[in-house]
Amino acid sequence: MKDRVKEYVKSRSLDKPDRHREKNYERIILASILREENVSYVSIGKIMKRNHATIINMMKNYQWLKKYSDFRKLEKSIKAKLKHYTIEERVLQVDNMAELHWLQEEIKKSLEK
Repeated sequence: MKDRVKEYVKSRSLDKPDRHREKNYERIILASILREENVSYVSIGKIMKRNHATIINMMKNYQWLKKYSDFRKLEKSIKAKLKHYTIEERVLQVDNMAELHWLQEEIKKSLEK
């Protein structure tokens, strides 16, 4: 899961300084997913190029953001994208060209193995 999150972070430029609400929501959701996998705050911070204290703060924000339907909808969408699906299912879930490029790179990597 950690590798898939890393690639998602890169594909969406979540490791860049951008404070738009949706980008912050995505970071918070990804951090919560990694925490569920027992990934340390420091490791999550390195993936997102953020300080570990920022990640701790994200986890606090996650608790109250779960109340909002738009946040829950985004969380469900991100979790679906990170699961293992067939190629056809994954292509149908693509929302934009960046995600399509990310999917192409993932397919290329799997073919090289």
